Amino acid sequence: MLKSVLKFVRLKILVTCYALAFLGSVTNGHITLKTVLAIFVIAAWYIHAASSNDYADRYIDAINLKNAKDRPLITKDISYRQLWIIHFASGAAALLLASFWGLIAVVAMVGMLAMDYFYSFKPIRISDRGIVSQFVLAVGYVFYPFSLGYWSTSMHSGYAWLLALGVYLGFVGRLLLKDFRDVKGDKKHGKMTFLLRHGARTTCIVSGVFWFLALVVMGYALSFKMGITVILTLGFIQACMFLWMLAHTPLISDQLAIIVLIAKAANITIVAVLALLLCKQQPSLSEFEIEIIPVVLGATLLGLNFIRYKTLVISKS
Repeated sequence: MLKSVLKFVRLKILVTCYALAFLGSVTNGHITLKTVLAIFVIAAWYIHAASSNDYADRYIDAINLKNAKDRPLITKDISYRQLWIIHFASGAAALLLASFWGLIAVVAMVGMLAMDYFYSFKPIRISDRGIVSQFVLAVGYVFYPFSLGYWSTSMHSGYAWLLALGVYLGFVGRLLLKDFRDVKGDKKHGKMTFLLRHGARTTCIVSGVFWFLALVVMGYALSFKMGITVILTLGFIQACMFLWMLAHTPLISDQLAIIVLIAKAANITIVAVLALLLCKQQPSLSEFEIEIIPVVLGATLLGLNFIRYKTLVISKS
């Protein structure tokens, strides 16, 4: 059953949330042991969230994800009874682990666990409510991990609200794309996502708008330092290029490949920001080095992401 439990941990999302915990710590000056251990809190919460959503969407997933290996209900690796055991045990573990970060982390986790039910189950079922679902889901993906990182420190500096907001806006734009994979099952079962309501072109445009807002807010939060602004701008340009392709790509398999590239561009910008803040903590580095290291790192990773895109184009030609 442990193998099935781990299947509820979607690794790509877990890694991104974990990176945001480090970002939350670094904005307050340093990384601690609690920052490193935050992965267990995030994983426990995500198992709780994914298990409830997998149950609520089991009939939709049977259409959209019939060949998926990371959906234990679809692959019949677990029963409903086992799923609920995993679900409630992970919720209890999330609350227990959050207590090591203080009362505020526990109270926030209670809100996160409640959000899991509001998101997936009627009568509220936020996942059916268009773009509202992206706004709500991004709160869990961004603000809680970021806050865990902040709570892991001495908290002598103020909370980096602007930076967190910028990441949040970018995540909303990113989450707007997750429903491309699920169009067939969502349409059949009446799950009216933003994509089904407004179509691929509008969805990609709105996603690009949120990317731009994220660029502006994050740039302002970082005082529009030349190096990181360049990387944020390059990431935005690359994302817009991929969004344009996505809006004009009819095949689901190709759409999913493009969405992966967009997600990587988003992650690269987060890595670049994290690199900048870590460099600032190194007294041995000059101002030029603090500026140039994130630029070189970000530009290299964005370049590799573009090479991956060119490879995909060649493979389809």
